[in-house]
Amino acid sequence: MNKNTRSYTRAARKLKALAHPARLKILAELAGGECCVGRIQSCLSLSQPHVSQSLKVLRRAGIVAGRREKNRICYRIVDPSVRRIMKLLEV
Repeated sequence: MNKNTRSYTRAARKLKALAHPARLKILAELAGGECCVGRIQSCLSLSQPHVSQSLKVLRRAGIVAGRREKNRICYRIVDPSVRRIMKLLEV
């Protein structure tokens, strides 16, 4: 696989991870800064399993990263291109 193909593959993986309303909502919340799962869940009125599964997808795509803080995990956006995408989408 040449470099160009790898770039397209990474971009497609990232876009696929973004292509869900709940994940976009989560990213919009994280755009304001680091946030823990419980807070995301309560702010967006989503179930804990739904939030966790969505964060797993975003983490695997390299879009977010988590940091353990005692018994909770706080997430943040680590991919600057995703912040630009969110601005373009106006969400």
